Amino acid sequence: MAKSLTKPIFGVPSLETASRIDDSDATNAGCAAHFRFQARMRELEAQFETKASELRAAFLAELADIRADEAE
Repeated sequence: MAKSLTKPIFGVPSLETASRIDDSDATNAGCAAHFRFQARMRELEAQFETKASELRAAFLAELADIRADEAE
């Protein structure tokens, strides 16, 4: 068996451990980005629903005016 020429330095993570930490950080950053995206989408959907409701109410009011004019 070949012996490693370098000894591990105490307190310094191995390359494999450092890689896993980097992967974990990237995963956490991705999850945070997804959370921000979902929050913004919910906000946008709420704004859309508010505007759609206003348009719907205006349309129904216009239809009611048309029917009121026909009834006269």
